[in-house]
Amino acid sequence: MSRSNPYRKIRLAGSLMILVIQGLSPSCTLNDSWEGYYHSGPQQIENNVLELIGQNQNFSRFHDALIRYGYDEMLTRNQFFTLFVPVNDAFDGMAEYTDEEWERIIGFHILYSRLFSHDFADQELLTYIGKYLDMNASGENQYSIFESRINMENVDNFCQNGVVHELEQMLIPKPNLYEYIMALDTSYSILQDFLNSMDKRFIDYDKSERIGVDDNGNAIYDTIWREENYFLDEVAGLNNEAEPYTGFIPSNPDVREALDDVSVYFGAIDDLDEETYSQLLFITFSGSFTGGAYFKDELPDTLTSVTGKTIERANLQFTETDLEMSNGVAHFLGNMLIPKSYFLLPITIECERRQNRSVSNTIYPIEQRNDTRASDGAYVWYGCQFVGDYIEFTVNMVLKTTYWIVWSGPKLGPSHYQISVRNEETGAFVPVGDPVDNWAKGNFNPVISGSYTFSEFGTKLVRITIVDELPLVGYNSIYVDYIKLIPDEIYVP
Repeated sequence: MSRSNPYRKIRLAGSLMILVIQGLSPSCTLNDSWEGYYHSGPQQIENNVLELIGQNQNFSRFHDALIRYGYDEMLTRNQFFTLFVPVNDAFDGMAEYTDEEWERIIGFHILYSRLFSHDFADQELLTYIGKYLDMNASGENQYSIFESRINMENVDNFCQNGVVHELEQMLIPKPNLYEYIMALDTSYSILQDFLNSMDKRFIDYDKSERIGVDDNGNAIYDTIWREENYFLDEVAGLNNEAEPYTGFIPSNPDVREALDDVSVYFGAIDDLDEETYSQLLFITFSGSFTGGAYFKDELPDTLTSVTGKTIERANLQFTETDLEMSNGVAHFLGNMLIPKSYFLLPITIECERRQNRSVSNTIYPIEQRNDTRASDGAYVWYGCQFVGDYIEFTVNMVLKTTYWIVWSGPKLGPSHYQISVRNEETGAFVPVGDPVDNWAKGNFNPVISGSYTFSEFGTKLVRITIVDELPLVGYNSIYVDYIKLIPDEIYVP
């Protein structure tokens, strides 16, 4: 079943529980309202929830596990917990798990909330380890979590800091999409490497303590490091338990075959440097994830990926489908296709943006100026002076193909401008088209400079340069709105 956002907030006891808690003494004495609700209140217990579990011989194996995996101190704190405790028999026949895996399994049974049986309903409950439990009503006064039935004859065992409900089976947390992908074998290493390539590690100066200076006067910190991942943090939170995703997972052979099919635009994968390879992989996996959890039979004819690319159901072939994750669904692909529409696109440089922009001389002023006729509502003015002054732009993910270069700007100043591109082999800047009189071209009229063929895929440098003096030498400026690079295959004059 398709779920655009299946994760709901935990429904807690609300105002009814507030009334209950107000009536309890520190030893969890029941008030009349609680007894009236249940007709006969549960046993009054003064101990903490760890001791409460330890008093039930049928919970002894879970009690031992709480202590062994470090939950004993937490469960004695002055706060409220809800635990779904499996009986001893639930441990029989369990698979082999590492201590780290057991720690997560035990934590999967613990909630930081008050949840009594009268709150049971179809809902999702956030656990201590950050994953959700699916609670479902399976009949009149019958409830289950995943495949484990809740024993309604042994619920609402509570004490001063917790409440315990009995389960028939152990709850095993499912991995989320990110965890699942990263745990796959090396035949999926290209996808794994792509996700890892987005990691950035840097000093968290807010949390790092300054402890002195070195011999050069530079500050020395007791360093706290922080890690971020652009794809996971900004594009698709595949390790986020609160949002659902569908993943289409290709193996290395399928990825390499797909890359070979488009090598005319990117070159041989083994010849690319690390930065260029990373750019290519971003394009390659642009259609690998979509928002929402879709089983195979629910996939629509057209989906939109997390990067805004179109995924056509007809182009997908599967080897295995409908693998449920804690935050979505995974499908293994039997082939991989990188549609041309993913990469054969115009590249627009909005020149007023500072990112990836540099100038020939920083002593000259440069500023954004607004105009409703500009493509993004603004253009850039660079108050340079002499022939040879320029604004330069770094352009990422330029294909190995021919581009037409089109630019525009306001009709201000009669300087002559020249578009040029750095040659990959010589490093020299090659003019594209003839110089253009900025005054004569008109106001925000597109100028077609000409075409240029790039011999390699990757990051390029594009310049707009002053190439002719005004009648008064030393009074040149550059006014430019945008520069577009349009692939020849989709260029329409």
